[in-house]
Amino acid sequence: MSSGKVICFTDSRENPLFSLPDSSFLCLEYGNGDSSCAFCRYHSEEQVEIDGKCRNIRQFAKQMEKNGIRYRPLSEKKRKGVRTHGKI
Repeated sequence: MSSGKVICFTDSRENPLFSLPDSSFLCLEYGNGDSSCAFCRYHSEEQVEIDGKCRNIRQFAKQMEKNGIRYRPLSEKKRKGVRTHGKI
């Protein structure tokens, strides 16, 4: 269940990209066409837990940009039956 908190994702320059409610899923799209989903939990304005690992939002964005991984919110329609893969 969501706590009402919102995770605000940015790029590495801190430009806003999108936000997710606490306890939502993030879709990661890799350059080779693979994708995975990651469970996200709010920690603070700067910190988010992604698949059990606490990360700084800006550092996460830098890592994703460096590795050519795009990320976006997982749509409500696709959430049912989603498994996380923990590839990050």
